[in-house]
Amino acid sequence: METVQIAEQIKKRLDCLVSFYHHTKNIVGYKFKNGKFDDYFELFMEGKVDFGDYYDCLLSWYVHRNDPNVLFITYEQLKKDTRTYVMKIAEFMGQKYKDMLENDEQLLNDVIKYSSFNFMKETLNRDVAELAALPKDTILNHPDIPQGMKDLLVGKDEDGPGFFDSDPNSITFVRKGIVGDWRNYLSPEQNQRMDERFRERTKGTDIPELWKDYI
Repeated sequence: METVQIAEQIKKRLDCLVSFYHHTKNIVGYKFKNGKFDDYFELFMEGKVDFGDYYDCLLSWYVHRNDPNVLFITYEQLKKDTRTYVMKIAEFMGQKYKDMLENDEQLLNDVIKYSSFNFMKETLNRDVAELAALPKDTILNHPDIPQGMKDLLVGKDEDGPGFFDSDPNSITFVRKGIVGDWRNYLSPEQNQRMDERFRERTKGTDIPELWKDYI
């Protein structure tokens, strides 16, 4: 069966930066608890963050946007018209899934509800907090916790710190998910530098058209 890859949450670069900053700051394993936004901005600009340079990631996916096994949708599109793009995803997965949602309004509403940011924030933050509060031995020996999650919770060095705070109330793995939060963080000079980098890295492509309605 053909592997299906969906690039569905390519955020506008500025919101991605702010989201990633809080993600890094709120998870103790990054050791950036007291880090400042201005410091993270420079790291982001240099591509010295998880998964490397933002534009390398964006461009590597964009060249495959028309591949038959890739559905390319922006986060902003999902936020603006969730129902339409849920149906696009269903159709991409197979006509039978589109038919299922078209013929069952309750099922469609359930898909929208249980894939929503608010539901993910509530459940994922709670679930991660509950896992992080477990004793290390329980985590390491639990058959249903994937090894990658064990490494995050306990740390690859079992005697060292994990990525999450042991206090369940301190965990904010999922934060806001809104569009435009970058305006509360970037200075005019930082915004200008980001725009210049954006134009430089996307020159010769129609990528800027993806976010023309949100800038």
